[in-house]
Amino acid sequence: MASSIFPSRRMSARLCAGVDIGPDRVQLALLRRCGQRAQLLRLDQRLSARPLCRDGQVVDFDALVLICRSLLDNPVCQGATLALALPAATLTGRRLVLPAGSSEVQRLAQVRAEMAAHGASAEEQVLDYRILGPQPASPADVQVLALAASTLAIEDRLALAEALNRSLATLAPEDLCLAAWLRDERRADQTAVLRLDRGGNWLLHGRGPAHNLPAQAAAGGALPLLASVAPLLKPLPRRLLLSGDHPQLGAIGRAFVKYAGIDAQLAPIPSPLMLSSAIAAQIPADYQLALALAWEGMA
Repeated sequence: MASSIFPSRRMSARLCAGVDIGPDRVQLALLRRCGQRAQLLRLDQRLSARPLCRDGQVVDFDALVLICRSLLDNPVCQGATLALALPAATLTGRRLVLPAGSSEVQRLAQVRAEMAAHGASAEEQVLDYRILGPQPASPADVQVLALAASTLAIEDRLALAEALNRSLATLAPEDLCLAAWLRDERRADQTAVLRLDRGGNWLLHGRGPAHNLPAQAAAGGALPLLASVAPLLKPLPRRLLLSGDHPQLGAIGRAFVKYAGIDAQLAPIPSPLMLSSAIAAQIPADYQLALALAWEGMA
């Protein structure tokens, strides 16, 4: 990754609070780094009677600050840095092929030109990119994932960290962060991630960009959702990991197994987290993003 959005706010931390901001709730996962692994110290959430976010954009900043303060106002959170997400709904991505020998400045200029040609506004969005690897059969070129992030979404989250008086360890793209946490990145092309959550529905197959799914796709049950997602699963992955707070995640997974022949399952807790199998089985699937953020904040 290069340039302006995410790395500039990135710092290594031994204690990090991942905060997942949903439309009407905030979830916290507190991790402490222990060598190459992490220890889970706390999971918690607060519900809001009023909307906090809509389509990834903060709509009640003052209420959000109060809720986050109540979550972090605990002795065990003292000294923890903050890890926040840029919701997939506020991001636009495109795969590009650029010369391998170009500098960071040249690549960012090319990304800006390409994204502007596809409607990205320099006033409303901040552009960045992530290097994916060499272009097959063309060693002189490199594949990159260009990202356009909502400027307003970034500014709101930077202001939240400032209001909470917390150092911001990472401001990460929700989809890329969660996928990196849940799957073995060495086999990213074999494992897809489906997020079904009140905060947004999306599918990440391969290294991105994610496909944002309409809310009605997840509201109609397993079979309509399967019909929406199946055309996006090409080539067919070996595994499909499901995450989020959708009440029918289990039934949806079984539908993918039965009708699409995919090994679909609720996303398990990755091995770097120090947990007994009994405790790991009790952690709700909707806490995965908060855990992923805390883990990335300690990377």
